[in-house]
Amino acid sequence: MVRMIIAAGTIGLLSIGIGWIILLLVDSLRIFGGSTFQTVFVFGFYTYCIAVLIVPSVHKLFYVLSIPVLSQFLHLFQKYDFPAGANSLWRLLPFLVADLYILSVLIRFKANLTRVEKSLTASWVAFNFLSVAISPNLAGIITGAFTLLLVTIPLYFLYLSIISRHPAFPVNLERSLCLTFIVLAIGTLGLVYFGAQYKGASNLLVTRNISDTNVTMAYFILLWPFAIGYAMRSAHSWLAAPLLILLFLLVVILSFSRGAVFIVLPYLLASIWAVSDWKHKLRFVTLVVVISAGFNNLIHLINSDLAYSWQLRFADFRTVGPDLQKIQEVSGRAEIRRLAYDLFLESPLFGHGTGSFELLGPGYREAHSMFFTILAEQGLIGILYLYGLFSALGYYLVKATAGPYRILPMALSVYLGFVHSVGYVFVIIPAKSLTINCIAPILLVCIYYYSKSIKNESVPTDG
Repeated sequence: MVRMIIAAGTIGLLSIGIGWIILLLVDSLRIFGGSTFQTVFVFGFYTYCIAVLIVPSVHKLFYVLSIPVLSQFLHLFQKYDFPAGANSLWRLLPFLVADLYILSVLIRFKANLTRVEKSLTASWVAFNFLSVAISPNLAGIITGAFTLLLVTIPLYFLYLSIISRHPAFPVNLERSLCLTFIVLAIGTLGLVYFGAQYKGASNLLVTRNISDTNVTMAYFILLWPFAIGYAMRSAHSWLAAPLLILLFLLVVILSFSRGAVFIVLPYLLASIWAVSDWKHKLRFVTLVVVISAGFNNLIHLINSDLAYSWQLRFADFRTVGPDLQKIQEVSGRAEIRRLAYDLFLESPLFGHGTGSFELLGPGYREAHSMFFTILAEQGLIGILYLYGLFSALGYYLVKATAGPYRILPMALSVYLGFVHSVGYVFVIIPAKSLTINCIAPILLVCIYYYSKSIKNESVPTDG
């Protein structure tokens, strides 16, 4: 892990330096950021994506898997100062670079898919091509939809099918996604900290656009089994596991997301309990008690403005109906879903196509529910197809995992609960809004090949 951090950090710093030089030479590029630092960071990241995939490295798996996650984080960092929407080639550039690299791997190595996996890949491309083709929002999403749905996700599936043949794949995957989890968590906390100073209409923190917890929290759910698995099986688990738990707790608390508090926090508690022995459980309980006792002081210590954001997000729960209805009533999601259902009734079989809810609905990129978004955009066919995939994955996870690896089906269950109650985080390709999202499917593919690789063998301890 340390060697991977040093290698990635060195390339990252050199890339930021190159980005700074580019900005000095081409001053007009400042339009792609709100400040000089922001713009340098953006161009440094693009340089980093190219460098890590060109330079030979034993950490290539981390680089390939982290690029989509870091790209999502970059979009959040850029806020609204960068061209929005799925057609922006600047936003798609990191994915395109990763796609070119994966194509080079596929040229050198053959992906030996099973008959079922071949059928899945072909059906995915056909299903999404038809859904994109009928969309009334085609002009707004065609570049992003073609790149992410029809190229990037299938290529990652094929890439992981090749890489998973290596005996060290499970532990390499754990290490790579654990570091990805840490980077995403620290970056999210940084955005929260620096965004807490705003209290006006431009407060991206309070509206959750700065950390976009409907999106990032779903990634934390899917990354967590790998992060905690790597920490628990490392030689320094006594230190690594509590630090990761503390980091995840801070992300949940400072996300100011009602969904995170009521869904992800219980998941964190249950997952740690499931993978811990009595010593780890004792340390974990102690950590939770200490943080709970000093919660208010912790927020004021970090930044007094954070208390304002927390109160703003949760104060309205004191006056609104039964507990299970509070999130829906406070956020207005129930009305949004009624509109999605009305769209479904207009075209019940095929739906209106990918990205159609943004154009035909109330203006949101999705209906804050996987079920209602799919219902409106892809109809009954989409419901049967996508829920069939999730059912098959869930069945396979339960069958292929045992003992401490049971956290994988738990992660899938919590992820599905989150995307059905808080926000649809699977593949979102908006024409206008900030987020371009195709990370969750890649992480689900990671879970599939990880569980497949550990079915008949244990993961070696990392010293």
